[in-house]
Amino acid sequence: MSEQRSTTVSDPILRVEDLSVVYEPVGAPTTHAVTDVSFDIGRGEFVGLVGESGSGKSTLGFAITKLAKPPARISGGRILFQGRDIAPLSAEELRVQRRGGFAMVLQSGMNALNPVRTIRNHFRDIFAAHGHVPAARREERARELVAKVELEESVLERYPDELSGGMRQRVTIALALSLEPQLMVFDEPTTALDVLVQHAVMDTIRDLQRAEGFTAVLISHDLGVVLESAQRVLVMHDGEIVEDAPSGRILHEPQHDYTRMLLGHYADPRAEIVTLPGLEDRAVVDRDDPGTNGSASDGDPVAHDRGPGQADGRDHVSGGPREDAMSRFATPGAETGGARRGERALTVEHVSKVYPPPRRRAAAVQAVDDVSFTLEPGAALALVGQSGSGKSTIAKMLTGVERPTSGSIRFGDVSVGDLPRRRLRVLRRDMQMVFQDPYAALNPLHTVEYALTRPVVNLAGLRGRDARRRVLELLETVGLTPVEEFAAKLPHQLSGGQRQRVVIARALACDPQVIIADEPVSMLDVSLRAGVLQLLRDLRQRWGVSLLYITHDLLSARLITDDILVLSQGRVVESGPTARVMRHPEHEYTTALLDAIPNPARIHGAA
Repeated sequence: MSEQRSTTVSDPILRVEDLSVVYEPVGAPTTHAVTDVSFDIGRGEFVGLVGESGSGKSTLGFAITKLAKPPARISGGRILFQGRDIAPLSAEELRVQRRGGFAMVLQSGMNALNPVRTIRNHFRDIFAAHGHVPAARREERARELVAKVELEESVLERYPDELSGGMRQRVTIALALSLEPQLMVFDEPTTALDVLVQHAVMDTIRDLQRAEGFTAVLISHDLGVVLESAQRVLVMHDGEIVEDAPSGRILHEPQHDYTRMLLGHYADPRAEIVTLPGLEDRAVVDRDDPGTNGSASDGDPVAHDRGPGQADGRDHVSGGPREDAMSRFATPGAETGGARRGERALTVEHVSKVYPPPRRRAAAVQAVDDVSFTLEPGAALALVGQSGSGKSTIAKMLTGVERPTSGSIRFGDVSVGDLPRRRLRVLRRDMQMVFQDPYAALNPLHTVEYALTRPVVNLAGLRGRDARRRVLELLETVGLTPVEEFAAKLPHQLSGGQRQRVVIARALACDPQVIIADEPVSMLDVSLRAGVLQLLRDLRQRWGVSLLYITHDLLSARLITDDILVLSQGRVVESGPTARVMRHPEHEYTTALLDAIPNPARIHGAA
């Protein structure tokens, strides 16, 4: 049973009583996703439902809107919408109920839209299915709806793949609004969106909720977003609601340990000292701030991480003692965080990338515009900016996947842009990528051992017992112990954080000099991010690996990088030491990125 009774509302639009949901896949054990959940939601309320992956929050959202499909099954309880139990309703009864009743905005705008239908046709399909808008008024109504979500009328002519992530999410909101619902459920509407787009989408949702008067339920793993938007928060853990309270009380007087854990993983990147649970303290004194009396470490121009001897000695994933596996591959100089012998700087000079027009009568796309920087051996540099700023295009050019239109990229004395395709294999031994999505980066049919053995054989040149020994050492290095057990697992048997550790281990298989990490923690729960960030810091410190960290998450950039480049529309608008840029931004775009980070204290006041 839930540890804390939910708030009782005198005239609820939605009442959930002892609701349980199970998953019953064929040939697999039954999973209890939601267990005896009860709560009320009042008319016009804005309620947040927060929890990490696997907590049951999305399953609950699908259940209360009757969108749950087999193998999910409502195994008990009632769902009362305006006093009527909707759990036993037929498909036709639900279709009628949804018009003017309830609607759901799904997590991924791209997956929620038909890629071969224009946005106009999406509206036509809904109007035809429900028959609530006269044929003569449908075009006008579609224009009204896209205007409500602050989109231009021209989006009606476009296909989903021609829209940005934020625009697609706004379209899904407009489609849900077309039914004039009294209750709207938003399932992770800002996941994987950068902070500026996330802030804009949430502003739109809040403005619409006030203007239209509907009741809103915001489902999210991001407690910061929920606290900044919702009047009341339900905290969900292991299929139960463990806390239900007004947002201000959740922020200042959390009652449950799980709620306190979630709150503990938020910090302000503009603060003088920035720490997270599970992440070792780091000297983050601004070395260029006159008020700090110089550098963080006796004149060293980089604020170094704390040494491994000062760690707590516990592995974040397994919970057991962490062996010094990294030392097996460490080369001279790595123990002190310095450059390894023979390492080369990665130099980018006046690089631009122009893509041809995507369609007739369209303009060419300037993805990167005159970007220059140097990643020194053993250094950590962040590239930050919103979606479309050119971050990932730069990563593709660095690894030879794309060629620059102009400018040069040099790795030591090698011109990357001039390398023939057959020689890129040699480059990738020294330069490896860690991708954003740990779920898509691993083949679901192959074990962890197989995934790691391929680069060990193909790039490191090891065979047989030597290859297997290296695989097990890699798993030990990234904290996945017991190593034999993890080697035999398939990707679906791992958590998101464990999958990302496997992806990092794969990148380390050929002992690279540079790791390019493209949004490596953006899809992970907050409690898992610290462990992956600590791992990246350990690798840099112990192996002397250079790190190019690509992100829109300014907090993680502050925690693990020395210097930062801020990109906007393909150009560098600000650069410098990470702490200084975060604490004393000079460009208005940098300030906008920092201001867009959810900050519940702005609304609910300081503790």
